[in-house]
Amino acid sequence: MCTSCELMISQANLGQAPQERGLDEYPAEFQEEFRKFSSILITLSEHYADKVQIRIWDPRSLQGMVKSIRYGVRRYPTFIVNGRNKFAGWDTSPLEQYIQSNVEISNSAI
Repeated sequence: MCTSCELMISQANLGQAPQERGLDEYPAEFQEEFRKFSSILITLSEHYADKVQIRIWDPRSLQGMVKSIRYGVRRYPTFIVNGRNKFAGWDTSPLEQYIQSNVEISNSAI
């Protein structure tokens, strides 16, 4: 569906949210990983707002495959920060510490 239709349907409570639609067709473990990954992204975006830019690449897409090879990604999820630092796995504490320290450094430089 187009973006406008998706927005109208979700606001009218006529169906599942766009990101949840079709999720029940996948096995339970994939559903759980999707929800966990979504939660991480939402938490990061709410906490850092416009201080960080989040890009998501599906490793099954051509661009995602190229990025996985370029950065030597072997586990998912993997977070690449500043094109250099790689954080793999579900424990996001090191990732958040690194982002926080970089945000503090950039704020002190202003």
